Amino acid sequence: MKIIILGAGYVGMELASYLAGAGHAVTLVDLPSQKLEQIGSRVDLRVIQGNPSSPVVLRNAGAENTELLVAATSDDEANITACCIGAFLFHIPRRIARIRSAEYLQEADSLFGPAGIPIDHVISPEHITTDDIMGLIELPGASAAARFFDGMLTCACARVQQGGKLEGKPYSEFESFDARTALLSVYRNGKLLENPRQEKVLIGDEVYYCCQAERALSQLSAIRPLKSAGSTVAIAGGSHVADALAARLSERFRVKLIEPDAARSSRIADRLYGSEVEIYNADPTSLDFMQEEQLQRTDLYIAASPSDETNIMSSLLLHRLRNVNTLAVIRGDSYFRLAESSDTEIDTVVSPNEATISALLSNIRQEGVVSMRLFRQGRSEAIELLLEGSRFSSRIIGRRTDAAPLPRSASLGLVLRGGRIISPHSEGFSFEEGDRVLVFLNDHKEMRQLIRNFRPRAFWIPRWQ
Repeated sequence: MKIIILGAGYVGMELASYLAGAGHAVTLVDLPSQKLEQIGSRVDLRVIQGNPSSPVVLRNAGAENTELLVAATSDDEANITACCIGAFLFHIPRRIARIRSAEYLQEADSLFGPAGIPIDHVISPEHITTDDIMGLIELPGASAAARFFDGMLTCACARVQQGGKLEGKPYSEFESFDARTALLSVYRNGKLLENPRQEKVLIGDEVYYCCQAERALSQLSAIRPLKSAGSTVAIAGGSHVADALAARLSERFRVKLIEPDAARSSRIADRLYGSEVEIYNADPTSLDFMQEEQLQRTDLYIAASPSDETNIMSSLLLHRLRNVNTLAVIRGDSYFRLAESSDTEIDTVVSPNEATISALLSNIRQEGVVSMRLFRQGRSEAIELLLEGSRFSSRIIGRRTDAAPLPRSASLGLVLRGGRIISPHSEGFSFEEGDRVLVFLNDHKEMRQLIRNFRPRAFWIPRWQ
């Protein structure tokens, strides 16, 4: 597929690198910079320097022969303009735009689509991150979680802690602990265990699993004691993510929103008028403020300010004051590794970039991929695949699980068939057309091989709908 990506920020660069590695012809466009020059020498893609929303620049990038345009610059208006030019001037068939402004998003259903601005999919990093955090609040103790099979399946990651019901027992008991579950991968001291079912559950292990969504919390108790959600939440503000979280959580919790900017705190107070959110104009890293407002008594502290330094520092301070449960939003790569290495003091670290790239890749929906989610800072991924074809045109359909041509690092999860979640390891199982299959790749570089093995052979002709 020929793809143009506009914007060489973290999201644009990571998306371009991923798609180029998957074998697509990718062109990356942005204003001239040293960073843009460097990526052209590191990744097998084409780089064009210039205004991303300029018709001349888009023509130089090959827009006349492009199948997909992804507008991922930091400027909403530039993304909208580029999609319009791509549709009306170059007739690019599919257009995805990253939109951040709440004003546009509130009117998205009326503004975008076939009858409006020609954007097929709108990606909002703030909404995606908010949904990501809400999912983790529903599964307290998990370090990452995603939904598949239209919300019926949860794929999660958590570290083993003392008090888990299977602590010291073999991982072979994990899949029979509660609901229909598949153990996907286990990492010990940062290294993948080759045969985890032959190992015992040890404190500190990083466990990836999938199970029926309604049983995800119960399954989590196998590897760590469950935490109560509590009744009070404090949020470090200054970002749209913090504002959205405060509004949504106020329906269930007593919420304190800490906003360091006086003018912004006044605007938020007007916008959240009538809600139960308590707004404080203060520095979230101030020890005096923490003690004055007794933040050490809060059940959950969410560090969602625009500053990674503030999020890390305030989380560490509150943990050391009284072991407060903390969740930090970290955008920078190096800060993310620093925060993750402090997992004994920062309970959960959320990467907005990882969630945004996952949403973009899911919306591209190519070659049988229904949806996907990156894990381990993009080094691993969970992919939901739709099986198409027949016994003659497919390498998968009609085969048993042990005969499926999976890449070396792949772990097979669960299967959705006829509205029911089933295990591919059950007796007599073989893959059928229409199955939706979850596969976990420990090495994301094997994604191309996985798709090639799961898609029908070249002579397959799709059925007419």
